[in-house]
Amino acid sequence: MIRRVLVGGLAAAALLVPAAGAQASVTRAVQAFDTPSFTHLWTPRNVPAQVGDTIEWRFTQPGNPLGENSTHDVWVVAPGGQPQQLGASYLGPKASTVVSQAGTYQFYCSIHGGLAAGGMNGQVVVGTADPGAPVDPGTPWTDPDWVDPDDPSLPPALPNTTTAPTVFEEGDTTAPTVDLISIKAPENTVKVKVNVSEAGTLTLRLKLGKKVVATETVDANAGPVSAQIKPPKNLRDKERKYKLQVFATDMAEIDSKIHSVWVYLGG
Repeated sequence: MIRRVLVGGLAAAALLVPAAGAQASVTRAVQAFDTPSFTHLWTPRNVPAQVGDTIEWRFTQPGNPLGENSTHDVWVVAPGGQPQQLGASYLGPKASTVVSQAGTYQFYCSIHGGLAAGGMNGQVVVGTADPGAPVDPGTPWTDPDWVDPDDPSLPPALPNTTTAPTVFEEGDTTAPTVDLISIKAPENTVKVKVNVSEAGTLTLRLKLGKKVVATETVDANAGPVSAQIKPPKNLRDKERKYKLQVFATDMAEIDSKIHSVWVYLGG
């Protein structure tokens, strides 16, 4: 049985990998992860790549008790092609292939849901341009604050407004200032009291990992200002670590320095 699978896997790899002499631009890794919530997934599941890149699937999860006895395999469907097995955890710690044509490659574990919705699957979108440096999936089971970058339940990332806008005006060119007076986080709400130097708006922002998941703004006069913010309802089921960002914008649309504080909410 194992001999048949091994031969099939090697034949599949031969069909997917270009002829000898082709050089991959970079290697882009995908990690198998058996999560604390007993789900099985690949991370990342949406992989941008360039023709000639190597995609590497990693099966081993050192230090993850949920992954020690878990079995995974990886099958790939090339653009316009048929499913072909590349490897399995009982055959080796990794499996890889070179993506030799533009288009979308689907990949999946046949043991855990295949290509069905909610299954252990993903895609590699291959183009002719370089999509940027590869992202190392790391060891998510060692990070209690790990955020799944492909979790569909998370809100989409909001525009990054960290940098103050460029303002061309005559008159006020002085950025406002914000002084933190108090921050409290009872249950699922962060309550903030600050002192602002100018009238305008006060912005509170919650970030989970690299994503902005909530933003609140209030009109503010110069002096003490109170405001509060909550995470989205779908993120209130358990305790999570958020980065709270606070800044003011004056009437000339000049932003203050951003104050950042870690807070724990949920559960």
